Amino acid sequence: MFKSILTGTVNCLILFMLVGIAGKTNASPIDNPRADEIYQLFDSGKFLSDDDISKLLQEYKDSLASNDVARQQLHTRLTCWNLPADNSEQMKAAVRFADEHLKIYHQATPSLIQIDLQLCKTWFLHYLGKNDTLFADLDTAIDNAYLLEDPRLIADGRSIRGTILSYMGNFSAALEDLITAQNLYETLNLPYWANVNLGELANSYRRFGDAENALKYQLKLEQYYRQQNQLFAANKINNEIAMSLEELARYQEAIVRYQKGRDFWLSENEITAAADASISIGGNLIHLNRLDEAKAILEQAEKQIKSDNEGSYSYMNLYLANVHNKLNNNTQALEYIQKAEQAFSDSENARGLNSALRLKSQIYQDLALWQEAYNSLLAYVDSHLELDKQTMSDRNTEMQTRFNTDKIQSENEWLVQRDKDKEQQLQILQRNEQMQIIIIILVAIILVIVSVFAYKQLVRKKQFKVLALTDDLTKLSNRRDTYAQGQHFLKAAQQSAKPFSIISFDADHFKKVNDTLGHEIGDKVLVKLASICSSMMRETDVVGRVGGEEFLVLLPNIDKTKAIEIANRLIDTIANYDWSQLSPHLEQTISAGVASYSNETELSPLLLKADKALYSAKAAGRNCVKAE
Repeated sequence: MFKSILTGTVNCLILFMLVGIAGKTNASPIDNPRADEIYQLFDSGKFLSDDDISKLLQEYKDSLASNDVARQQLHTRLTCWNLPADNSEQMKAAVRFADEHLKIYHQATPSLIQIDLQLCKTWFLHYLGKNDTLFADLDTAIDNAYLLEDPRLIADGRSIRGTILSYMGNFSAALEDLITAQNLYETLNLPYWANVNLGELANSYRRFGDAENALKYQLKLEQYYRQQNQLFAANKINNEIAMSLEELARYQEAIVRYQKGRDFWLSENEITAAADASISIGGNLIHLNRLDEAKAILEQAEKQIKSDNEGSYSYMNLYLANVHNKLNNNTQALEYIQKAEQAFSDSENARGLNSALRLKSQIYQDLALWQEAYNSLLAYVDSHLELDKQTMSDRNTEMQTRFNTDKIQSENEWLVQRDKDKEQQLQILQRNEQMQIIIIILVAIILVIVSVFAYKQLVRKKQFKVLALTDDLTKLSNRRDTYAQGQHFLKAAQQSAKPFSIISFDADHFKKVNDTLGHEIGDKVLVKLASICSSMMRETDVVGRVGGEEFLVLLPNIDKTKAIEIANRLIDTIANYDWSQLSPHLEQTISAGVASYSNETELSPLLLKADKALYSAKAAGRNCVKAE
C-alpha cells in the first residue's frame, strides 16, 4: 500500500529526499560563501522546519548581488521545491509558481533552471494525482538533462519518474529508472540521495511482490538514518518496513511499526500524518479479524482525513467498507467502497482500484444485487488484466498462469465435494482442461516468440536504414539523405510552382577550435550547432550535416526573402549563445549562403549558388548572410 501524504514540515523533507536540488551549483565568479553554505545545507538533505526554510531562503536572496544571475536562478529552484504543500490548493499554487518561472526562463535551448523547474512541477502534479498529464513534460526534462550531460539532473529526473511509475504499478519501467538513478548517485558520491533512492527501489520490489528483499533494504536504511540522527527519514522508512511486513502477512509486527510511526507524528503535532498511520493500523487489524478495534480507529481517522488527501482517503474508505462488510453492515459498506473506488480512480492507483472493485463485487453479492456484483467483478477483471499488460514481466506471467491453474483446481475440488458420484468424470474433465491450458500456453509462447523475432527483425531493419541516412555525431540527416530530400523538394517545387530555398552554412574558423581546444570540444560545438539549428526550424524543414563543419538547411515553401530572414536569425542565435558552457573563452559564429529555386532541374546548380553565396559571406568577414 502506498499513501501520498504530505503534511506540514514533513512535506518539504519528503520532496527533498526524493529529488534534492537538481543539477550543478552553477559556480559563479562572484564570491558569496554564505549563500553557498545555505545551498549546501539544503542539498545535504538535513531536516529543516518551515520557519528555518523561510528564513534561510530570505537570507540567501538578500545576500545576492544584482548581477549574480547563477545564484538568483538557484534561489528560484530552491523556492520551488520548498513551497508549502499541506493541501491541494497549496500544491496547485506550487505548480503555478513553476509555470510562471518556466515562462520567464523560456529559451530555445534547454537550461538547468528550465529542467529543474519542470521536475519540480511534475512532482507536485504527481501529488495532485495528475499522473496522466505529466509524463510528456517529465520525459522531455530528462531528455534535456541528457543533452546537457548533467548526471545529477539525470539522476534526479529518473528517480522521480521511477518513483511515479512504481506508484502507478509499472514496475519494469520503474526499476529501470531507479536502478539507473542509483548508479548515478553512487558514482557522484551522494550517499544521502543514494539511500533515498534505494528506499524507493525497496518500495518497488515490495509492490512487485518481493517484500522479503524489500525488507532487507529497508532495515539497513532505517539503521543508517537513525545513526545519522535523521529522524524524519527513519520514520518514513519505518512506515515502509510496516508495509513490507504487511505484504508478508506479519500483521501484528506491522501494527507495532505503524503505532511507532503514529507516536512520532503525534510528538511532532502532525495530526493528519498520525491519522494516516491509524488507517494502516486499522487495515492490519482487519487481517487479524479484530473488527471492533479496526472500526473504532478508522472512524477516528475519518475525522482528520479529507478527500483532497487522495492516497489516505482512498485506503481509509476501502478499510471502512471492508469492516462494515464483515460486520454485515453492507448498505454502509457500499457507501464507503464507492468513495474508495472514485479516489483510487482519480489518483490512478491501479492496485488500490483492483482491491476496491473486488470488495465492491462481494458487497453487492451480500446485498443479493447479482447484476451489480457481476458488473463489478467484470470491472475488476478488466482492471487486473490492464495492469498485467502494463508490467509485461515474466514473473507476472508466471504468477498469472499459476493463478489460472489454481483456480481450475479449486473449482474442480469444489465440484467433487458437491457431487461425489461424478468424481471420475470431473477428474477426466480436469485433466482435459489442464491439457488445453498447456496447449494454449505452448501456442501462446510460440506466437510470442515468433512475434518478438519478427518485431526485432523489423526494428533492426529500420535501425539500419536510419543509421545509413543519419550523421553519427549530430544525429542529423547525412549528406546522402539531405541531398536526396533536397532533390525531392526541388521536384515538388517544379510541379506546384511553390518556392524552395536552401541555406548552406559552416562554422567559422572551426579548424582553430580543433587545433587549440581539441577534437572533443570541436565535436561538442558541432552537436550544439546542430541542436540550435534544428530547434529553430519547422517540422517540415530538413537540417543535414553534409561535411566536416558544413550544414545544409532545406526550406520547402520558403522564398528567398524569408530564407534570408531565417538565416540571419540563425546567425544571431548562434553568435549570442553562451559557448563558454562548452569551454571557457570559446566563441563561435557561422557564415551562411542562401539560394532559392528559379528554374533549376537538378539540385546541383542550386547547391552551387548557395556555396557561392557562402563564399561571399566568408569574404565579407564571416558571421553574416549572403544570397544568390
